[in-house]
Amino acid sequence: MIVARYHPVLVALHWFLGAFLLLDLYLGTFLLKTIPNTSPDKLEALWAHMTGGLFILVLMSLRFVVRSTSTKPSPATAGNALLDRVAKISHIGLYVLVFLMVATGIATAVIGNLFTIVFAHSGANLPATFDDIPSRILHGYIAKALFALIALHIIAALYHQFVRRDGLFDRMWFGRRFPAPRRDAGSAPRALASPPVDRPIQETVR
Repeated sequence: MIVARYHPVLVALHWFLGAFLLLDLYLGTFLLKTIPNTSPDKLEALWAHMTGGLFILVLMSLRFVVRSTSTKPSPATAGNALLDRVAKISHIGLYVLVFLMVATGIATAVIGNLFTIVFAHSGANLPATFDDIPSRILHGYIAKALFALIALHIIAALYHQFVRRDGLFDRMWFGRRFPAPRRDAGSAPRALASPPVDRPIQETVR
């Protein structure tokens, strides 16, 4: 069945996750670095960042399920086979990087005992630094790659919308998913058809 838009749940998850992911990336990449591990504010920042990461994992899993089971519009094209292939790889890459981001974050939390320190408020001190934890180093590299892929995704969407003008944004927005049924050209709706006209019987006068 041909559809013009993605499933509304998928649309909502797409925009919400995009904004939430950028916010959590900003918090982890820029703000957390400015707070020393000895500061009480670090625990609050870590709580927000870790909670956001786990929330993203749940929503990304839901998005993956909805996308896999719902009817989707036909693939968009950039008018170039190479660009279309890059677009497909980058979409898969976004899923892979987000799940890797969460996985390395969880690994860092386990190694640094952060679940107990941050969520259970055990009173234990944070490690002096996270820079010696291998998963934390990988976490940082993945964050940079994710920023790059998100930027590429935005540029591609703007290219479709304002250069090709193919209505790509409409596919990932709310509205009628299934096209209205077509009428055959030349056939008027029954309600609009002209009613038969009764002709008066004329009598011939001799």
